[in-house]
Amino acid sequence: MRTLPKGAHLFIGVDDLRLLQDIKRLEEALAIAFAHVDVRGREGKRAIEEGLGCVSSRGLFAGSPLPHFARSTMDGYCLRAADTNGASESIPAMLARGVEIHPVLTGGPIAAGTDAVVMLEYTEELEDGTVLVSRPVAVGENILAVGEDVPQGTELVRAGEILTARKLALLAAFGYDEIPVRDFRVLILSSGNEIVPVSEQPSLGQVRDINAYYLHAMCCRMGLSAVCGGIVPDDATQLYEALLGGITQYDAVLLSGGSSAGSLDYSRSVIDRLGTPGVLVHGLMIKPGKPTIVGSCHGKLVLGLPGHPLSCALTAHTVARPLLSHAAGLVKREPLMIEGRLVRPIASAPGRRDHIPVLVERGNVFPLLSKSASISALARSNGLLTIDEGCEGLSEGAAVSVEFWEE
Repeated sequence: MRTLPKGAHLFIGVDDLRLLQDIKRLEEALAIAFAHVDVRGREGKRAIEEGLGCVSSRGLFAGSPLPHFARSTMDGYCLRAADTNGASESIPAMLARGVEIHPVLTGGPIAAGTDAVVMLEYTEELEDGTVLVSRPVAVGENILAVGEDVPQGTELVRAGEILTARKLALLAAFGYDEIPVRDFRVLILSSGNEIVPVSEQPSLGQVRDINAYYLHAMCCRMGLSAVCGGIVPDDATQLYEALLGGITQYDAVLLSGGSSAGSLDYSRSVIDRLGTPGVLVHGLMIKPGKPTIVGSCHGKLVLGLPGHPLSCALTAHTVARPLLSHAAGLVKREPLMIEGRLVRPIASAPGRRDHIPVLVERGNVFPLLSKSASISALARSNGLLTIDEGCEGLSEGAAVSVEFWEE
């Protein structure tokens, strides 16, 4: 609930109505933004133990082969494969230890002049040093050759790739104790006279600032540096100053609230004043998230997201994530999709794309239908169901594909 200045009237003017009629399909809006938002971000350095979740600023390559020496993959003996031809339990090959056959542990180097490893359980060593081999081996058997794991020059990590524990282990194998990372900074602002900090007890008509912390966590999950810049009241001058400071000091700005067309919603006019080209899109053919604002100020991304928590979160996932990924130069990651059966019907309006949080359990998809101010549905969900513009709804038992949330 917004607090009106004395003498003000809550209304939507003719120009505002026209703005909300000029809405775009999601793909069209993203394409427009991609053309006007620059890829940016500075390069920094992180110790490898601090690299988890960071974004690589450039491609990193193998400076040597892995392994850099031929090594055994088994405990056993190195030998020449030809010396085991015809070996069996009844007629084993008899080889001299230290001359024709050499003991080796898993990971150990292969002795010069040998080309295979026989597993320990197929051998028997006699007191005089003779080793009996009871089965033949092929050339290269149980040996990891030089560069067989990773050839020299292989790209280990691409520019824009998020560093996982698996990728860090690979980099450690090649001596990367320090990693070049991309420092892309995002400022997160919340707007509205009714918003109070999470540490405060809200009074009647007030709500805690939920959106900032969802957006902050989402950005951190993406490997971006996010800062919560606080709450801006419904005042055009203060909003302009906050956004101007944001685009001056940061690479992108996310603003929740004030994106609709009421008399206290200043986001569009303020973003247009910040710099060219300003507002690119105001209004998307999606639910929730119709009043979303997509803007660019001197090549920097500025987004106006809905204020209701569920609307903000789902729009951030479907709109902010791909645009931030583009602006930060992140490697495109395909979502994890799972299949299931819808347990109840869902109605939808043609010409609008619906995004619905769902709970998937044992192949059953439970839609968590709720109003846009709800946050509990998002917390209980583990996936997102999308109903495209051309669909009038889904029936009970329909086979659906669900995007699984990244935790």
